[in-house]
Parts: sequence; C-alpha cells; structure tokens
Amino acid sequence: MSSTALIETERLLLEPVTLADIDEFVRLHQDPEVARFMGSPDREWLVGWAAGSTREWEELGYGRMTIRDRESGTFLGRTGLKRWPQFEETEVGWALGPGARGRGIATEGAAATLEWAAGRFDLPYVTAMIQPANAPSIAVAERLGMESLREDELLGVGVTVYSIRLD
Repeated sequence: MSSTALIETERLLLEPVTLADIDEFVRLHQDPEVARFMGSPDREWLVGWAAGSTREWEELGYGRMTIRDRESGTFLGRTGLKRWPQFEETEVGWALGPGARGRGIATEGAAATLEWAAGRFDLPYVTAMIQPANAPSIAVAERLGMESLREDELLGVGVTVYSIRLD
C-alpha cells in the first residue's frame, strides 16, 4: 500500500489528524470503553479538536496522529503528541477502537511516536495522563518504560501522570 504516513512501523501508519478523519473519531468516541475514560464529545467538538491539532502541527511541528493498519489502511485509533500549556508539558496519548485492542497497537504506535520525537524537539521528557482506573492504558505506559511522576487533574478529572525521559 502506498502511504503518505509520517511514521511507519511494521504494522502501522501514523498520519497527522485532519478534518477528513472526523467521522472515524466520532465513531471512536462513541465506543463505551473510549467514552468511559475520554468522554463522548459530539462532532462539533471533535472538529475543533482536529483544528487544534492542525494548529499544533503548524506551530510546534507535532500533534495528534491517526493510527491506520499498514496493509489495509483501516482506521484503528489515534496516538501522537499534545502540548498542555497549563503543565508546560507534552503528552503522548493513545485511544483505540475495539478491534484494535489487546494486540500491542497502542504500545507500537506510542513507542514509534516517542522514537520519532526524541532528538527532533526540545522535550526532555514526555508525559501520559491516565485515570487510575484505566488499567489497559497504565499497562501501555509501563511497557513504554514510563514511570509515575505525580497525581494531578486534567480537564477536571483526577489522573496519574506518567513520564519518560527523551534526552
């Protein structure tokens, strides 16, 4: 399959999020497991979210990315980087649809994102902000080599902040 992916792994294509991806993100956030930890925003909110990611790509050189199957091009979820000005930190994140879970895809996509970011950007470390009840995401963070940094609050929700050094 021909690709315009920014990052390619053995199984995945990672591409910057665009407005063309909105329908897939609406479906992703309608999934009960995603909604449980990330909310179920409506289409209008997700359009603003995608536009914000596009601005981050333009201003910072990084942002959120879709995860697609390398062979079929099927949308699997998202990963990528998000700058949180209130923390003066950049987070790596992930969210997968039901068919992509339990296959190492979040770990593979997030690891490729961290490898890509290391040395490209002035990021001594990257965080992952995870609700304490989100055991699958905690397991991904641990597989990435992240360690608990602190307890905090993100968008009114208590999270454990994990981190990994990039320098």
